[in-house]
Amino acid sequence: MRAGAILETVLYAEDLAAARHFYETVLGLEFYWEVAPRFVFFRNRDQMLLIFNPKLTALQSAGDGPPPHGATGAGHICFRATAEEIEQWQARFTSHGIATESLMDWPDGGRSLYIRDPAGNSVEFAESRIWNLPDMKSLKNQKIIIATHNTGKLEEFRQILAPHGVNAVSAGELGLAEPAETENTFRGNARIKALAAMQASGMIAMSDDSGLCVDALGGDPGVYTADWAGPARDWSMAMRLVEEKLQAAGATTPDKRSGAFKCTLCVIWPDGTERYYEGSARGHLVWPPRGTLGHGYDPVFMPAGESVTFGEMDHARKNLISHRARALEAMFRDLF
Repeated sequence: MRAGAILETVLYAEDLAAARHFYETVLGLEFYWEVAPRFVFFRNRDQMLLIFNPKLTALQSAGDGPPPHGATGAGHICFRATAEEIEQWQARFTSHGIATESLMDWPDGGRSLYIRDPAGNSVEFAESRIWNLPDMKSLKNQKIIIATHNTGKLEEFRQILAPHGVNAVSAGELGLAEPAETENTFRGNARIKALAAMQASGMIAMSDDSGLCVDALGGDPGVYTADWAGPARDWSMAMRLVEEKLQAAGATTPDKRSGAFKCTLCVIWPDGTERYYEGSARGHLVWPPRGTLGHGYDPVFMPAGESVTFGEMDHARKNLISHRARALEAMFRDLF
């Protein structure tokens, strides 16, 4: 049995204001919660950094919370970084008047940069290879291929990815063939498309397989969402088919017409690395269709808490709450 990934790292500082300024402003971590003068918490992707005031945590009682703990010496934390990022961090620290304590090249390869935070804790930025770990994957400022021939979907991806420096082209724009989607899961079909696009282009490939899952229809059309539109991708026909089946099932009120758009993203690198991310947006089906924005079933889907359908919603709003946006949010936490 092996321990899982680090969930949290604990450091100690009596001056929490200085600690918060350093980790939030200088290192750019996401502030999460603070109770001065006891503690301040930060989120770093899927991990947490906790900074406690040792004078108070050493006195707390296990009867009303965590047991007493504290530190009498400097703590240490190490962040993963590429060689290029280490240079960028060193320049950033210099601009903040923070001295480099050590810049070390390890005998077996890899570099570490050491500084001190305001409480005297040791802060290290190191390449993954110092522990024989693979380099972190990132899509920042990369050119990638989106495995789609759907222009509406491509435009949605581009709008969401562009602020992160991602230059996206599509399989359709490059004239690549569409592979047969033979799996019965979103994940399986997303992998088929991404793998085909990566192999044909030699580029990092991203694909999504998404669909409308209607509760009253047992989750249909689900992975067959596009198939219900026929070979010509007649979405008006697809929406009518969903409505006919809902009527046949007696689902005539909003509470009986619930469902969700679901999305699974797949990213595949030429070296064979694969990552998957999922997102969901719940709501209910309306009739007749409303709005001409979006694509697919958007005109008949009203997301929960909204008064307009995806087909009526402006792109900026949809790109904050859609199933695809939520899957991309999970991806951003991992790859940016």
